[in-house]
Amino acid sequence: MAADTNIFTDKQTNNWFKACIALNLTKDGLTDFVVTELLNVQTKVGRSCGQCFIQNLILCPTHYVCKKRKGNNCSFHNSQKPKSCQTCDKVKQDITLLHRFIRPSWENTKAELWATNPWEIGKCYLPPDGYSSVSSVQESDFNGVVSVVLNCKHFETCLSVACLSPPPPDKKCPLEKVRQIGRDVRHTADCKVTDADLQYFFLTLTTLLADPVRLLHDTSATEARRKLSDLQNDRLSLDDLGKLLKEANQTLTQGKEAGERFSKEAERTLREGLNTLEVTIQAGKDRIENQTQAGEKRIEIKTQESINLINRTVIEKDQDEYERGVAELIEGMKKLYNDKLYYVTVSPFDDSSSEKLRDVYMPPKILEMCKEIKTFKKTEKQVNTYKGVFLTDNTVNPRIFIQGEAGSGKTTFLAKLALDWCEGVHGSSASDNSKIIFADFDALQRYEYVFHITLRNSVNQCDVYTMIKEQIIDRIYSDKDREKAYELVSEIMKHQRCLVLLDGLDEWTGPGDLPTLVVVHNKCVMLITTRPWKLAEGKVKHSDIHALLQLEGINKPFELSKIILSRLVDKEELEIKYTAFTLYVKKQKLEELLSSPMMLSAIVCAYADGIELKGSKCEIYILLVESLFKKANSYTRTFQQPPFPFFKRTEYIQPNLEPLNRLAEMAFHLLFVNDKENSIMFRMTELEKFKIDEIKDFALKSGILSAQRTASALRSSSSFMFIHLSMQEFLAAYHIARNTNLIDGIISIYLNRNLKAYLDIAQVFIFLCGLDVSCAEKLSSMMHERDALDTFHLSACHKMLNEIILAGLREANANGYSDIALKLSHFYFDNNNIIDLHKIWENNAANAIVLNVNIDDRKPLENQRISPGNDECASQITFDLHSCLELARLKLRGRCILGKDSASVGTLEFPVCIILNIADPTQCTELPPVLSSIKQIVLISVTCSCTWLRSLLSMMLTRNCYIDCRLNDCHLTACGEGEVNTSYTTGHIDLIVYPNKSISISLTNDTGLWEILHGLSIKSLRMHGFGASGGRVNHEKSFSQTIASLSKLEELSIKMDELTPCVWEALRGLNIKSLTLSSKEWGELHAESLTQLLSSLKRLETLGIGVTEDSPGLWKALHGLNIKSLRLFGFKEGGLRINHSQSLSQSLSSLMRLQILDIHVAKDITGLWEAFYGLNIKKLRVFCKCRVKYKESLSHLLPSLTRLETLSIGANKACLALWEALKGLSVKSLTIKGMNKGFELNHTELLSQALSSLTLLETLDMDVRENSTGLWEAIHTLNIKTLSLSLCRILWTDLRTESLSKSLSSLTCLETLNIIVLEDSCCPWKALHGLNIKSLSLRLSQIYTCKDLQAESLYQSLASLTQLETLSITLNPDSRGLWRGLHCLNIKRLSLKSKEWGGLHKELMSLSLSSLTQLDTLCIEMECDNPGLWEAVHGLNIKSLSLSGFWKRTGIDVKHTLSMAKTLSSLIHLETLSIDVEHESLGLWEALHGQNIKSLSLSGVRKSSGIDVKHAETFSQSLSSLTQLKTLTLHVHTYIALQVPQSLKYLNIYSDTMLPSKVRELVDSLAIYTHSIGIKLEFGCASSIDPPERIPVQEYIPFQQELAARKNVAIKRFRIYELPDSAGYAMSVRDIDDVDDADSDILEDDVYKRFAKYIDGYKINRISILVEISRVSIS
Repeated sequence: MAADTNIFTDKQTNNWFKACIALNLTKDGLTDFVVTELLNVQTKVGRSCGQCFIQNLILCPTHYVCKKRKGNNCSFHNSQKPKSCQTCDKVKQDITLLHRFIRPSWENTKAELWATNPWEIGKCYLPPDGYSSVSSVQESDFNGVVSVVLNCKHFETCLSVACLSPPPPDKKCPLEKVRQIGRDVRHTADCKVTDADLQYFFLTLTTLLADPVRLLHDTSATEARRKLSDLQNDRLSLDDLGKLLKEANQTLTQGKEAGERFSKEAERTLREGLNTLEVTIQAGKDRIENQTQAGEKRIEIKTQESINLINRTVIEKDQDEYERGVAELIEGMKKLYNDKLYYVTVSPFDDSSSEKLRDVYMPPKILEMCKEIKTFKKTEKQVNTYKGVFLTDNTVNPRIFIQGEAGSGKTTFLAKLALDWCEGVHGSSASDNSKIIFADFDALQRYEYVFHITLRNSVNQCDVYTMIKEQIIDRIYSDKDREKAYELVSEIMKHQRCLVLLDGLDEWTGPGDLPTLVVVHNKCVMLITTRPWKLAEGKVKHSDIHALLQLEGINKPFELSKIILSRLVDKEELEIKYTAFTLYVKKQKLEELLSSPMMLSAIVCAYADGIELKGSKCEIYILLVESLFKKANSYTRTFQQPPFPFFKRTEYIQPNLEPLNRLAEMAFHLLFVNDKENSIMFRMTELEKFKIDEIKDFALKSGILSAQRTASALRSSSSFMFIHLSMQEFLAAYHIARNTNLIDGIISIYLNRNLKAYLDIAQVFIFLCGLDVSCAEKLSSMMHERDALDTFHLSACHKMLNEIILAGLREANANGYSDIALKLSHFYFDNNNIIDLHKIWENNAANAIVLNVNIDDRKPLENQRISPGNDECASQITFDLHSCLELARLKLRGRCILGKDSASVGTLEFPVCIILNIADPTQCTELPPVLSSIKQIVLISVTCSCTWLRSLLSMMLTRNCYIDCRLNDCHLTACGEGEVNTSYTTGHIDLIVYPNKSISISLTNDTGLWEILHGLSIKSLRMHGFGASGGRVNHEKSFSQTIASLSKLEELSIKMDELTPCVWEALRGLNIKSLTLSSKEWGELHAESLTQLLSSLKRLETLGIGVTEDSPGLWKALHGLNIKSLRLFGFKEGGLRINHSQSLSQSLSSLMRLQILDIHVAKDITGLWEAFYGLNIKKLRVFCKCRVKYKESLSHLLPSLTRLETLSIGANKACLALWEALKGLSVKSLTIKGMNKGFELNHTELLSQALSSLTLLETLDMDVRENSTGLWEAIHTLNIKTLSLSLCRILWTDLRTESLSKSLSSLTCLETLNIIVLEDSCCPWKALHGLNIKSLSLRLSQIYTCKDLQAESLYQSLASLTQLETLSITLNPDSRGLWRGLHCLNIKRLSLKSKEWGGLHKELMSLSLSSLTQLDTLCIEMECDNPGLWEAVHGLNIKSLSLSGFWKRTGIDVKHTLSMAKTLSSLIHLETLSIDVEHESLGLWEALHGQNIKSLSLSGVRKSSGIDVKHAETFSQSLSSLTQLKTLTLHVHTYIALQVPQSLKYLNIYSDTMLPSKVRELVDSLAIYTHSIGIKLEFGCASSIDPPERIPVQEYIPFQQELAARKNVAIKRFRIYELPDSAGYAMSVRDIDDVDDADSDILEDDVYKRFAKYIDGYKINRISILVEISRVSIS
């Protein structure tokens, strides 16, 4: 009996009463769900040791946990004290990371039960008070259960996005609304709820319990939803109502015990309702009991018997009906598939030539694809079984893709699979041509049902179930039976294993990227076929591809050819015809086409009809059209002048040319103009638009179009499609060839629809190559432009375009076009394509970006598709790399590849030759740079000489940028050609070349390495093993000789497992400035060797020692050295263990010139810190792997360093003693690095006090990570001017962002803020809002892309920085949102730095830059310019423009000089232009011609030297054309005579070298200056810098007198900078005569500083001349 819930007389009080019960029902519905998921949380956080109490794991004091009482005792830690446990600390850390607000309620939980009771982990996510005694989810209240779901981030994976959007703690979050309902009910003042609020409560609670991810199907949640509905509609029984009311009252009692504030009225009302209900229930029970007991006994037995009988009958009837339905469905599907798939047409020219599929089927060649970074790579593993298709490592793949080109047999494979399933259902075996391959029919029997779907027939459909209904069920059942069949199929898909075959994803257009199954159909496996471009365009996520297979055509094409021939010729002629056919195929080189079943059938059938083809796809398709037209119109006529060569042999095309042209026009517009969903299947309106309706009967009768009936509720209509998508593509290409203007118009618009659109027109392009070469060339250029926008070098799109362009070349050649210039920049060569693809290479070598040659020497080089008239000998394929100025990545793999420096006749042993003649740049200055854009070189199993490889490395060193070179298993010859050779085979060697001639080497084996490095101009060399291990010298003699030959070496770092005697000997007496040695063991023998070594290094300034443990001999070896910098560290990551601190102290105190000390400590011991006491160092870096035990010693140490200006502190864990030691120091710069684990909870106040005491501190640099976010709280109210924050891997929440914002806004003196963001996640831009900083630097990592929401946040924050003048951004070029964030700022100076920017989003960038109306100065730092850059800068109102390189000491490589010239001319307000030039060029100087700038600075940074001007005349003419120029600053390698404009007032020339004769020329040239001008000339006294060829300064002094004699010349300074000795510790400065250079400091710019550092580095004397020329004419 339903209960009356109106227990109270007041309606709103009754509503409140219902709400109380509803909360308890909801809690019950969530209970099982929470219990299950907490088990998963327990697994995720890991297993604790079970021995630690929570008090052991929490440091004391910890804010919010520890409670101090009298005597300063902590009540929380009263029974247990903190201790370290790695296992439990890890669990605790993971619990913290899962907490939404990073503040678990530790006082609730018992850590000793974490391993056995998941609820104890769940209690960490409860409110902090009152839940410690709650022992289970069931005992918790509504607020507790909801709090766990809200606070534990694991539940984000168990609830829908809608349930947590916007995310907590936003009050609009649905889950927050649920919690608020609980609060409103419990904390009510009057126990009243309105009808509207009550309905809102029911709706909100029911919606949560019906969340589709987990709760919708949860039994408890379902039951709770039913009871909520009964409660809402007064359908609850009295017993249920009483029980629920008691639970509500119990909740009230528990809540009071937990300290929760319930209103008095709520407590009174609940108890009143409970009493009323109990009385009512008891009275009802007494009345009913007496009347019903007797009847119940009599009725019970009979009733149960009847129920059991009815149930049995219903179940048996349902089961019989279900089994009949299943049998009928299977039988219907079998008949449908046999009707639709059983027969195939053998000849494309004759529809009547049908054969059983099994009789003519040949299994395909299917290869596995393996997943790599952002791409899939084809393997050599062939799939020959259905099991291999469906399973990976015996695990079923839910979604499998088979990709293959048009006509490769994808559709036939699925048809055969469906037929095999039909046969297997009835237990019979197949009798066909695939008994061995794909004969495991038992693998199909795991699927009770197979649904075969043609996707082109389901455009605009996304739901697979709907497709099955329309394509299968509707064709099996009549109208009246369909509804029942729909229900049956839905139940089957829920509970039975089903296989869904989806054919032709590339021909499908739906609302999503993939057809989808609803969640309850999760037992279904989908097998999807597609063309490769569909997956390459990137819309299908890799996570949606559980397995990918490549279908490459037929396994045995000649066998299939014979089968088809047997259906076309007499049995007696078969063998003769077949033999002749195989010879014909090989002669015409048609083997590749035979792999495609569609092409094979056309070639075989054409041959049987006496038509011999030459491998042209166009020729084959026009024959297909010919055969189709023949069916509709038997009238014949040939072409007198065919529009295309392959039309010549046709007879049925010319009479039907008008229908062909109309069909072609429609085919083109459907593909390129219509929406995707209407491009394959179309309506009558499309036929009418192109007047096809007039020839509809012809098109349908011929079969070139097909039609099908489409039924709807209102009317039926016809849909049309071409016979095959490839036919539609051929006709579209034919239309383009007849209307070439379409490429610049409609096709260009089509390609701009999305970045990957160029891939889906592959077949159209290939056909076009056979139709019209010039059109194909233009289209390939446009496709190449789109492909170039994808800057990821491993993108599958590049490889796809490589295959498309290659296929286009082969099609052109097959049609007799031998001269075709197709565009390509990413080349991937292998045995099968190298001969043909090399032809494309020859036309594109200058623009090539990637060259990947992978040749298997066990296989021949194949020339598959060159036409007979175009055949060529392939004895050797040569790649000359001299013109490859754009080549960024070179990868060569194969024993048969030879690297050499000259073109000569090849041998059969090396059929592939790489020509790279790298001349000595010091000897051949006129030659253009070689591989000027190279970034990576990989050589695997390649043969070359050591000389060639050494030249390659020499070239890389001169590039002055980052280059990665990898060698593995390479065969090296020690000498050049014609000499006696010694052979080597290298191990795995990685050489990374950095700017300024630095090389880092990782190796497994040093064989051949030293011969490669011998004599190179290396300045810095670092050698180590892979990972953390050290290297080893096996070839000691070669090592010694090579180290001695490195005459330019200044820095050497060696990490070895063992430093052998030969290493010590080889290093002795080197002229290096910096040495780092790292080894596992340092015994006394090593110490003695080290002593001898260090005493022999006279120029040594910097020393690094890496060792696990020290020794007295080690410190003795350091005694009395003249080094300025010392670094002490461990061999691996553990830090240095110091056991002999007294010896260390004595050695350190003897280092009189020491200024920098860097030490990585593994363990704090007695006397460690005293060893550093009183040193005169200016810079100290300390990294502590350990806890500091002797903090008093550390506290005494730091104040004793009275000259200390810069301090850097790093720690793995937050260290109390480190912060205490900082107090009161006089440092100006402080850096805090390292993990600092635990800092989010501890020591914030202590560090804050320490930092506040640093009264001289100006600069602070902090590394903040996920577990050290408390660091920024410690900087509150500091008086620093510059702050740098590295925000690494931080999970940002609103609380964290607010905390950072408060700290930053408190820094009232802050002027400069630098922020590094290293994660592609939400960023704390809100924290920057409203700061008064003048300069902001944002460094975004290469993986970071600024999304739209982040961009809006960034924009709002940047716009609020009203004092901001300078903004510097290091960015990812793909950050579209970033450009939006810069819009309309009031900054005066903007610096943009990007490693690689291909011109993406140039319109958006231009819009943002032009909106910066106050922008005065723009600085751009990147490796190379591009047209998009110049377009974006065009027309700005800036006054100053600076261009430089991305890396330190590098310049920008200006290649697009015409674009640069146009842009510079558009900058009408530009006054100052500064360029750091990487490569001098004629175009660069021409771009400067006639510009209206007032100041020009040109600096050569290549190899750190000045510009090597090769086009002096053009350069001088451009300078003289700058009629507004007032200041000119040049850094040149060698002085050149210049023509300067009359407007010039200041000329600053810095020349690396200057012969005395050139000084005379300069003196004589002063006569040309007829206006006042100040000239500053600085030069090195040498004829060569590298190698140094010095000239005595005495040879230059006479020119001072000559200058003094000139009437219009006033000498302000003639100064000589001279090095007195070889040690070079001091430089003397002397002036000749009087000096008047008080104003000269303004001329000492950055260019001068770089020049002086470069010359001084080579220990070359230099002279500085400052003169002023007046207007007085010279007598």
